[in-house]
Parts: sequence; C-alpha cells; structure tokens
Amino acid sequence: MRKLFFLFFTLSLSLCAVAQTKVGAEQQKQVVAKIDKATATMKSMQCDFTQTKKMKLLKKEMVSKGLMYYKAPGKLRWQYTSPYDYTFILNGNQVHIKSGKSTQNIDVQRNKMFRQIADIILKSITGGNLKSNNDFNLEIWKNGNTYSAWLYPKKKELKQLYKVIEIFFNPQLTMVTSVRMEEKTGDVTIVKLNNVKTGTTISDKVFSIN
Repeated sequence: MRKLFFLFFTLSLSLCAVAQTKVGAEQQKQVVAKIDKATATMKSMQCDFTQTKKMKLLKKEMVSKGLMYYKAPGKLRWQYTSPYDYTFILNGNQVHIKSGKSTQNIDVQRNKMFRQIADIILKSITGGNLKSNNDFNLEIWKNGNTYSAWLYPKKKELKQLYKVIEIFFNPQLTMVTSVRMEEKTGDVTIVKLNNVKTGTTISDKVFSIN
C-alpha cells in the first residue's frame, strides 16, 4: 500500500529559492474559481510523467517514469513503466492494482484510506475541487506568473502521512504541471507531467487491467 502514498497523483521541481507570495483571500477565491472552471470542462487528459523520490535517510534520489490517463468523471490510469512495472487504476468506486503478474481489486467505498487516497490522486491530477475543505486547509501561492495550491491535511489519517501537498499550475491556470508531496517522515515525492494532451479520445478499456 505504501506505493499508493508515493503516487503523484503525486506532480514539478521542488520549491526553489525564488520569492513566493501568499495571495490574499479575495484573490485566492478568484484563482480557485478559475481553476475549478477549467477543470470542470476538462473531459480527458493524458501524458507521461517523471517521479523523483527523495528519502530523508538516503542521499540517492529514486527516479521512475510512466504514463497517465484521465477521463471524466472519475477514471484514472497511473502506470509506472520504469524501473518497475506497476499500474494503479481508479474507475469509479473500484481500484485495480497490477504489480508484475499479480493483480488486486479494491472497493474504495469499503476502505476509508483508499477512498481518501483516490480523492487525493484526482485532486492532484486535475486540480479540481479546491473549494472543498473537508480534507485540507488551502493556501494559494504565487511565484512570478505561476500559481500553486498548498493543501494541508485536516484529518488524522492524512496527517499521519503528509505534511503538505503542493499542486503547481500553468500560467493560464488551466491544468496541473506538477505536484510535490512532503510526507510526515520528511521524504518528498515530486512528479512532473510532460507532453500533456487534453480533450483526446481515450477508450474505456484503458481503465481496466489488461
């Protein structure tokens, strides 16, 4: 299950030493409204990604690569292709996991932790539902002409896993470019989305275990 905690969604470069500014309450509402409007109209998205795992106890970074497919309203395929083969599929209330030749099917409605992780993944990938504050406290930060949403967990289960999840957006606030997830342990997972395409036709077969 730990692999699920490293997804992303994780998704950019870690925060650099460039000045960042926390936006005011009114501007935050405007930014969130623009993001929600864009994500609400996004029917599909596909890309490849690069994930970098920085572990506090190890100096060496772990880099993995893969493919991502998203289809509204709640279908996601997150597939690692290098250096290992691991696929996570979210299709409505069902999660399908494939690792090598073994597979696992999980009903997220019956598993609270999986349900929360699935929600984090969708929020991270699409940037949607930022208005919802049931699971996180939200802050919007600006760096130059780009914005990022910082999500601080509220619930006990999520607090035990994450300190903060940072979602980075393109300057037009129309899509996520990356996500940075800082765990309670001090480990950091950064996932950058590359070659993003939206509005493409994606077969439902993509969201089943082949």
